[in-house]
Amino acid sequence: MIVTKRDKLKNKYYISIMELLKKSNENTEISEKEKQKRITTAAKHYGNFLEAIGYNYKLDPQTENTPTRVAKSWINDLVMGSFSPAPKMTEFENEEEYNGLVIQTGIRVNSICAHHNLPFYGWATVGYLPGSKVVGLSKLNRIVDWFARRPQMQESLTQQIHDFIQKELQSSSVAVSISSKHMCCGVRGIKHPESVMTTNKFSGMFMEKNNMIREEFLHAISKNGNNF
Repeated sequence: MIVTKRDKLKNKYYISIMELLKKSNENTEISEKEKQKRITTAAKHYGNFLEAIGYNYKLDPQTENTPTRVAKSWINDLVMGSFSPAPKMTEFENEEEYNGLVIQTGIRVNSICAHHNLPFYGWATVGYLPGSKVVGLSKLNRIVDWFARRPQMQESLTQQIHDFIQKELQSSSVAVSISSKHMCCGVRGIKHPESVMTTNKFSGMFMEKNNMIREEFLHAISKNGNNF
Protein backbone atom coordinates (compact mmCIF):
# COMPACT_ATOMS: atom_id res chain seq x y z
CA MET A 1 0.00 0.00 0.00
CA ILE A 2 1.38 3.40 -1.05
CA VAL A 3 1.11 6.10 1.65
CA THR A 4 0.92 9.55 0.11
CA LYS A 5 2.04 12.84 1.67
CA ARG A 6 -1.65 13.79 1.99
CA ASP A 7 -2.33 10.56 3.90
CA LYS A 8 0.50 11.36 6.31
CA LEU A 9 -0.82 14.86 6.93
CA LYS A 10 -4.33 13.50 7.43
CA ASN A 11 -3.06 10.89 9.88
CA LYS A 12 -1.09 13.55 11.76
CA TYR A 13 -4.26 15.64 12.00
CA TYR A 14 -6.26 12.79 13.49
CA ILE A 15 -3.53 12.04 16.02
CA SER A 16 -3.67 15.66 17.18
CA ILE A 17 -7.47 15.41 17.51
CA MET A 18 -7.07 12.32 19.70
CA GLU A 19 -4.76 14.31 22.00
CA LEU A 20 -7.35 17.05 22.60
CA LEU A 21 -9.07 17.29 25.98
CA LYS A 22 -12.41 15.50 25.72
CA LYS A 23 -14.03 17.89 28.21
CA SER A 24 -13.24 21.58 28.51
CA ASN A 25 -12.71 21.40 32.29
CA GLU A 26 -10.20 18.55 32.20
CA ASN A 27 -6.45 18.94 32.72
CA THR A 28 -3.32 17.75 30.98
CA GLU A 29 0.08 19.25 31.76
CA ILE A 30 2.05 20.51 28.76
CA SER A 31 5.59 21.85 28.36
CA GLU A 32 6.56 25.47 27.73
CA LYS A 33 7.56 24.47 24.21
CA GLU A 34 4.12 23.01 23.58
CA LYS A 35 2.49 26.15 25.01
CA GLN A 36 4.39 28.35 22.53
CA LYS A 37 3.40 26.03 19.70
CA ARG A 38 -0.27 26.25 20.65
CA ILE A 39 -0.11 30.04 21.03
CA THR A 40 1.23 30.36 17.49
CA THR A 41 -1.44 28.07 16.07
CA ALA A 42 -4.27 29.62 18.07
CA ALA A 43 -3.25 33.15 17.03
CA LYS A 44 -3.42 32.16 13.38
CA HIS A 45 -6.92 30.72 13.76
CA TYR A 46 -8.16 33.65 15.85
CA GLY A 47 -7.03 35.97 13.09
CA ASN A 48 -9.08 33.87 10.67
CA PHE A 49 -12.04 34.17 13.05
CA LEU A 50 -11.80 37.98 13.09
CA GLU A 51 -11.64 38.08 9.31
CA ALA A 52 -14.60 35.67 9.05
CA ILE A 53 -16.69 38.08 11.13
CA GLY A 54 -15.66 40.98 8.90
CA TYR A 55 -12.66 42.69 10.49
CA ASN A 56 -9.50 43.46 8.57
CA TYR A 57 -7.54 43.39 11.81
CA LYS A 58 -4.15 43.62 10.09
CA LEU A 59 -4.81 47.17 8.86
CA ASP A 60 -5.75 48.55 12.28
CA PRO A 61 -2.73 49.28 14.52
CA GLN A 62 -4.99 48.65 17.55
CA THR A 63 -5.77 45.08 16.47
CA GLU A 64 -2.90 43.92 14.27
CA ASN A 65 -1.42 41.93 17.19
CA THR A 66 -4.74 41.04 18.81
CA PRO A 67 -4.73 37.36 17.73
CA THR A 68 -1.40 36.78 19.50
CA ARG A 69 -2.52 38.72 22.58
CA VAL A 70 -5.70 36.65 22.83
CA ALA A 71 -3.86 33.35 22.37
CA LYS A 72 -1.30 34.27 25.04
CA SER A 73 -3.97 35.39 27.50
CA TRP A 74 -5.83 32.11 27.11
CA ILE A 75 -2.88 29.73 27.40
CA ASN A 76 -0.86 31.67 30.00
CA ASP A 77 -3.70 33.00 32.16
CA LEU A 78 -7.41 32.49 31.47
CA VAL A 79 -7.31 28.69 31.04
CA MET A 80 -3.93 27.91 32.58
CA GLY A 81 -5.61 25.36 34.86
CA SER A 82 -6.20 23.17 31.82
CA PHE A 83 -2.48 22.78 31.15
CA SER A 84 -0.62 23.32 34.45
CA PRO A 85 0.19 20.79 37.21
CA ALA A 86 -1.99 20.52 40.31
CA PRO A 87 -0.99 22.71 43.26
CA LYS A 88 1.27 20.93 45.71
CA MET A 89 -0.65 20.14 48.88
CA THR A 90 1.49 21.22 51.82
CA GLU A 91 0.05 19.20 54.68
CA PHE A 92 0.90 19.35 58.38
CA GLU A 93 0.34 16.88 61.18
CA ASN A 94 -2.68 17.76 63.28
CA GLU A 95 -0.58 17.54 66.43
CA GLU A 96 -3.14 19.04 68.81
CA GLU A 97 -5.87 16.85 67.32
CA TYR A 98 -7.92 19.91 66.42
CA ASN A 99 -11.43 18.73 65.57
CA GLY A 100 -13.08 22.07 64.83
CA LEU A 101 -14.06 23.48 61.47
CA VAL A 102 -11.52 25.01 59.09
CA ILE A 103 -13.01 27.67 56.80
CA GLN A 104 -11.43 29.87 54.17
CA THR A 105 -13.66 32.69 52.87
CA GLY A 106 -13.18 35.42 50.29
CA ILE A 107 -11.47 33.17 47.73
CA ARG A 108 -11.56 34.90 44.37
CA VAL A 109 -13.10 32.97 41.47
CA ASN A 110 -12.19 33.97 37.91
CA SER A 111 -13.36 31.57 35.24
CA ILE A 112 -14.79 31.29 31.73
CA CYS A 113 -18.21 29.91 30.86
CA ALA A 114 -17.80 26.75 28.78
CA HIS A 115 -20.95 27.57 26.78
CA HIS A 116 -20.20 31.08 25.51
CA ASN A 117 -16.53 31.56 26.48
CA LEU A 118 -17.43 34.67 28.46
CA PRO A 119 -16.08 35.33 31.98
CA PHE A 120 -17.82 34.61 35.23
CA TYR A 121 -16.35 35.85 38.48
CA GLY A 122 -17.13 35.85 42.18
CA TRP A 123 -16.21 34.29 45.50
CA ALA A 124 -15.76 30.85 47.00
CA THR A 125 -15.93 29.61 50.57
CA VAL A 126 -14.27 26.30 51.42
CA GLY A 127 -14.56 24.38 54.67
CA TYR A 128 -13.47 20.97 55.97
CA LEU A 129 -13.18 18.96 59.16
CA PRO A 130 -9.56 17.84 59.59
CA GLY A 131 -8.46 14.36 60.49
CA SER A 132 -4.81 13.52 61.11
CA LYS A 133 -3.62 16.34 58.83
CA VAL A 134 -4.38 19.96 58.02
CA VAL A 135 -3.46 21.79 54.82
CA GLY A 136 -1.53 25.01 54.33
CA LEU A 137 -4.16 27.72 54.12
CA SER A 138 -3.13 29.26 50.80
CA LYS A 139 -3.48 25.87 49.14
CA LEU A 140 -7.27 26.09 49.35
CA ASN A 141 -7.08 29.32 47.32
CA ARG A 142 -4.73 27.71 44.82
CA ILE A 143 -7.01 24.69 44.38
CA VAL A 144 -9.98 26.93 43.64
CA ASP A 145 -7.96 28.96 41.13
CA TRP A 146 -6.53 25.84 39.44
CA PHE A 147 -9.97 24.45 38.71
CA ALA A 148 -11.52 27.85 37.93
CA ARG A 149 -9.02 28.74 35.22
CA ARG A 150 -10.57 26.45 32.65
CA PRO A 151 -13.73 26.68 30.56
CA GLN A 152 -16.29 25.66 33.18
CA MET A 153 -19.86 25.31 34.29
CA GLN A 154 -20.14 26.67 37.83
CA GLU A 155 -21.87 23.49 38.96
CA SER A 156 -18.98 21.37 37.71
CA LEU A 157 -16.41 23.74 39.19
CA THR A 158 -18.01 23.43 42.64
CA GLN A 159 -18.04 19.62 42.39
CA GLN A 160 -14.43 19.39 41.19
CA ILE A 161 -13.09 21.53 44.04
CA HIS A 162 -15.04 19.53 46.61
CA ASP A 163 -13.92 16.14 45.30
CA PHE A 164 -10.27 17.16 45.02
CA ILE A 165 -10.10 18.47 48.60
CA GLN A 166 -11.97 15.46 49.94
CA LYS A 167 -9.57 13.07 48.23
CA GLU A 168 -6.35 14.92 49.09
CA LEU A 169 -7.23 15.50 52.77
CA GLN A 170 -9.09 12.22 53.20
CA SER A 171 -11.86 14.15 54.91
CA SER A 172 -15.44 12.86 54.86
CA SER A 173 -16.81 16.34 55.63
CA VAL A 174 -16.09 19.03 53.04
CA ALA A 175 -18.14 22.06 51.97
CA VAL A 176 -17.72 24.34 48.96
CA SER A 177 -19.89 27.34 48.14
CA ILE A 178 -19.44 29.59 45.09
CA SER A 179 -21.35 32.76 44.18
CA SER A 180 -20.63 34.34 40.80
CA LYS A 181 -21.83 36.82 38.22
CA HIS A 182 -21.89 35.48 34.66
CA MET A 183 -21.28 37.76 31.70
CA CYS A 184 -23.14 35.34 29.43
CA CYS A 185 -26.20 36.34 31.47
CA GLY A 186 -25.15 39.95 32.03
CA VAL A 187 -24.10 41.22 28.58
CA ARG A 188 -26.02 38.92 26.21
CA GLY A 189 -29.27 36.98 26.23
CA ILE A 190 -31.40 38.20 29.13
CA LYS A 191 -28.87 41.00 29.92
CA HIS A 192 -29.26 40.93 33.71
CA PRO A 193 -25.76 41.80 35.02
CA GLU A 194 -26.98 42.00 38.63
CA SER A 195 -27.92 38.30 38.79
CA VAL A 196 -25.78 36.14 41.07
CA MET A 197 -25.58 32.34 40.80
CA THR A 198 -24.79 30.31 43.93
CA THR A 199 -23.79 26.64 43.96
CA ASN A 200 -23.07 24.48 47.01
CA LYS A 201 -21.58 21.03 47.47
CA PHE A 202 -21.66 19.59 50.99
CA SER A 203 -20.70 16.18 52.33
CA GLY A 204 -20.52 14.46 55.71
CA MET A 205 -21.52 16.57 58.70
CA PHE A 206 -22.26 19.56 56.46
CA MET A 207 -25.28 17.62 55.17
CA GLU A 208 -26.85 17.23 58.61
CA LYS A 209 -29.60 19.70 59.49
CA ASN A 210 -29.53 21.55 62.81
CA ASN A 211 -25.79 20.83 63.05
CA MET A 212 -23.44 23.43 64.53
CA ILE A 213 -20.78 22.60 61.90
CA ARG A 214 -23.25 23.28 59.10
CA GLU A 215 -24.57 26.44 60.75
CA GLU A 216 -21.06 27.80 61.28
CA PHE A 217 -20.24 27.31 57.61
CA LEU A 218 -23.49 28.93 56.43
CA HIS A 219 -22.73 31.90 58.70
CA ALA A 220 -19.24 32.18 57.14
CA ILE A 221 -20.82 32.33 53.67
CA SER A 222 -23.03 35.23 54.73
CA LYS A 223 -19.94 37.13 55.86
CA ASN A 224 -18.02 36.31 52.69
CA GLY A 225 -17.32 38.50 49.67
CA ASN A 226 -20.44 36.94 48.09
CA ASN A 227 -22.23 40.25 48.73
CA PHE A 228 -21.32 41.94 45.48
